[in-house]
Parts: sequence; C-alpha cells; structure tokens
Amino acid sequence: MEQIFFRPENAYVGDFIPYYENGEFKLFYLHGWRENYDSSKDTGWFLLSTKDFMKFKEHGACKINGGTGSVIKKDGIYHMFFCQFPDNKQLVCHAISYDLKKWTKVEEDTFGPDENIYEMTDWRDPHVFWNEEKQEYWMLVAARERCEGNRKGCVALCTSTDLKKWNIKSPLYSPNINVGAHECPDIFKIGDWWYLVYSSYTNKFGTYYRMSKSLEGPWITPKVDTFDGRAFYAGKTGTDGKNTYIFGWNPTKTDNIFHWNPEGYKGNDYNTWDWGGNLIVHQLVQEADGELYVKVPDTIINEFNRIVPQNFNPIIGKWNIGQDKAKTTSKYSFACALAGDMPDVCKISGKLSYKNDTKELGFVLRADSNVDKAYYYKIEPHRNRVVFTSHIMQSEEGGKTLPYEVEIERPFYSEVEKEYEIKIVVDNSICEFYIDDKVALSTRVYDIKNGSWGVFVSEGEAEFKELKLTTL
Repeated sequence: MEQIFFRPENAYVGDFIPYYENGEFKLFYLHGWRENYDSSKDTGWFLLSTKDFMKFKEHGACKINGGTGSVIKKDGIYHMFFCQFPDNKQLVCHAISYDLKKWTKVEEDTFGPDENIYEMTDWRDPHVFWNEEKQEYWMLVAARERCEGNRKGCVALCTSTDLKKWNIKSPLYSPNINVGAHECPDIFKIGDWWYLVYSSYTNKFGTYYRMSKSLEGPWITPKVDTFDGRAFYAGKTGTDGKNTYIFGWNPTKTDNIFHWNPEGYKGNDYNTWDWGGNLIVHQLVQEADGELYVKVPDTIINEFNRIVPQNFNPIIGKWNIGQDKAKTTSKYSFACALAGDMPDVCKISGKLSYKNDTKELGFVLRADSNVDKAYYYKIEPHRNRVVFTSHIMQSEEGGKTLPYEVEIERPFYSEVEKEYEIKIVVDNSICEFYIDDKVALSTRVYDIKNGSWGVFVSEGEAEFKELKLTTL
C-alpha cells in the first residue's frame, strides 16, 4: 500500500524531535505499539532519517524509554534531553551519544522542578538551545507555575553553562490561559523574530506559537496563532539552514470514548482522536510582518506528477463547465459538480474565487453519485473560516448526536473575487488541505472508502479553475 505520511509497520508515531545534520533530518520520535505491544518490543525513542519527507530510513530503537525532549551537539558529543515518570513524578533526564544511535543515560544529571516556582505534577518535554546573547544554554520545560487559580500552564526556563548543572528560573512564558502544561515547547529564530512554540490540550487543542524580537519578551499573540487544526499535535520545528519545517502527528480515531456512535454504527468517523498516528510535515513561511504561515513541502507536492484525466458533470444545480474549470450561480441553493473517482493516494488542486454574499464553497471528497454522502472542505467567508465536515453531519443521527456544528475548523480571512490556490493531499484515511501556501487543515476520513471528488457552492456564486487530480 502506498503511503506518504510515515507510520511504522504495526505501530504509530507520537511526538517528533527533529535534528538536522549532513544533509538529512534525523527524526527521533515516540514509538507507540498500542494493541501490538508485547514485552519483547522496545518502547520510547526511535529514530528515522529522511532527505525529502517521502522516503524514510528506519534506524530502530534508541533504547531510551522516556518522553519528548530535544537533541543538541556540543564538542562532538550529542546530548539528548528527555523526560521520565517514576512513581508519579516527572523528571528531566540527560543521555549522551557519539553516533545518534547508541545512548548512555547520565544518571546524576536527572532533576525535577523547584517546588517554590512550579507545581510538582508537571515537568517534561525539555527543549535545549544555545543562547548566543547570554552565552549559556537555555532549557524550556513543559510545566505548571505555582500560583493562584488553575490556569497554571507555562513554559519553564532553566539555564546552564555545561549541559549538566541546571539553574531553575521563573517561567519564560506564563499567560494564565491554559490549565495544562504547555507541552513540547520549542523555540527558533527567523530574521529579527523569535518564535516560541508549544502545544496544549486544555482550553483549546492544538499547536500554538508566540513571537517576540527578544527572548525577554513580550511574547506577542499573532492574529492566527496556530499552524493547523485539531488533527495536528505536538509540533516541533527543525531547519536545514534554508527552510524551517514543523513536524507533528495526525492522530488516528480508533476509540469511541464518548459513545457518540449511533447504535449499530461500525465505522470510525464518529470516534474520538487518539494519541499518535502518522507524521505530518508543514513548511513554515514568514510574512513581512513576522507572522507565520504553512505550506506543503515542495518535495512532497512535486512527487504527484501523473495527471489523471477528469470529466466534470453537474449533479445539483446549473453549471458552466469547461475542460478543467466549473462555474455556477446558486444564490439560494446548493450546487455541486463531480469529476472522476478518487484513488486512495492522490493530490487534488485548483483555484477558486467567489462573489459577494456567498455562504459556502469548496471541495467534496469520496462523494456518491447523488452527493448524499461525502466529505466536505468548506470555506465560509462570512465566518472567516475553513471547516471540515463529514457525512455524519448530513445524517439525522449525526445532527441529533454530535454536540457541535463542525468537526474541525481553522481561521481563514478571505476576500471577495480574490483567487485562492487549493491543494489537497490524500493518503488513504489522511487528508491535508492547503490554501494559498498559508493555511493548513488536517483531518481523517475513514468510513467512505471510495467515490468521486468535486466542487460545490451553497447560496452564492463561485468559479473554479485549473482543476486536476494527480497521482505518484
């Protein structure tokens, strides 16, 4: 089976820890066996490498059984910082290596939080970098500040001159917003701007960033402070010296924890999101004002070079259809045109624009012949967002069962009659939707296994151009 977004055989990927050297990314990650685990299998940190995010070489277990962290090199020695959880404690740990494969834990360097500054319950995901201005190493830690109330989530700060003895400082960032610790903290610089990245599963669920021209702050919240939606988590960044990428995971949906499935339903689309899944890599793009956007890496998109001929047919409403374009005016109703069947792995692309007062427009995936069942990526101009909805929300059972209006959404501030480029990368159950090399929205599609793709408009007027489907 073809696969774009990496997942090890019979297992799942969790948090990634990227390290770049000698022309390739060394991607450490947390390896999850789930139902395939037995005591003979290694757990914890594993390593794979890639030059293009399409072809991967697996190097196996690092024999480090712990949680997320970081890797840094000093004087020819690699230093791994990670976390472990003995006896309900959370501790930062240190290991060294000369080849990135065989690691030795430095037991005496293990340490926990200062209980005068931080809660003892959260002390994990250490990220270490060299602070050139201060001439010392800084470590960021996912923590909870000791303070009044329950909004204690923060990014803790520790400093060191030798990577062994660490001085615990007051938080680098503590906004009193999130209850949980700011997980997987990360920091990097492009031009004049520093960027602080963290993930949170309380208040809202996602990977966030803040920006500042100084490590001392203030840490500014940008207009759109996330890189993706609910189906992208634990993002950490890495650079090849030219481009910066963020590495996260698109979770699977195997458990029905909240029992939302209608009686007798056997699918996965209703299920809750798991911990871990497949690797997703977005390339970061810096705008003139310093804010960050994401695009699909060129090394991925360029692999889709086989054009599959498509023939659009109007299914609902009146359409003006050309060879690779479709246009409709449907101011008071829904209109949809379908092309050919979708392969399991493919890229769908095109450009779209809309007229004033258009309520919804976008793409349908794996639709049946009448568009009674399909997945939808919808741009909603009046709500400044792009959303994903599945066939569930079109059904009576879904409408009665699910306590929300959309399944996943992202802010998207669009303009009337402006043309936007769309790229959709589909890898079996994974869908990655990109707008204009700026906005990404990841999701999963399980229960409709095949069908057609197409375009739609609801209560408005829109035009779609340069529509095509390509495969590997």
